Amino acid sequence: MIELNLLPEELKKRRRRIELPDVPIIPISVGLVAVLAIIQFLMSGVVLLCIRQQTALGRTWQELAPKKAELDQLKKKISVTNSGTQAIESLMAKRLNWSQLLNELSNSLTANIWFTELKYSEKIESIALESFVDSGAKRAKGAASKNYVIRSLNLSGCASGRGEEATTYVARFIRALKDNQAFFENFDDVELISIKQGSVSGQDVMNFTLVCRFKPEKL
Repeated sequence: MIELNLLPEELKKRRRRIELPDVPIIPISVGLVAVLAIIQFLMSGVVLLCIRQQTALGRTWQELAPKKAELDQLKKKISVTNSGTQAIESLMAKRLNWSQLLNELSNSLTANIWFTELKYSEKIESIALESFVDSGAKRAKGAASKNYVIRSLNLSGCASGRGEEATTYVARFIRALKDNQAFFENFDDVELISIKQGSVSGQDVMNFTLVCRFKPEKL
């Protein structure tokens, strides 16, 4: 079907014309290319700078590597020296001050008592420690042994007098040793192991021997 528009020209719908602005495409394109070129140039410069810095750091590391090895060796030597020093200090801390110990022993000496002999002994003993191991409803008893250094100080002396009087002097001396904290703190016990009547230059005395057992030290 053919449609004819017979309306006069002034009544016909006028078509709108879209007019595009005059955009300078070539200058914009040139500008974009220039900007991209500048960005690429700057990025290339940054990359080159990073490469140079990395190379410089590598050279510095190569120069410092031998010195670092020397420092590591020095640290090891210092560590070994410190360990040895600590071990020596530990031993010195455990070492008895014999002059102080004997001085306190003299301070504890009571009337009518005098020494005839002092003897120090030291030995290593294996002491069994009882332990229990649960096995179901049963409990098995076992023993684990550990080595200890057993030390003792034997004191031999005389108490003037005889019989009960001399025995009282010995008991008083033992009590004085135990009450002297500066002396007794090194020991587990002070024990009388022998006592018998005797004489010195015609005078009645009671000969006695005490054993002062040091606190055991585990190896």
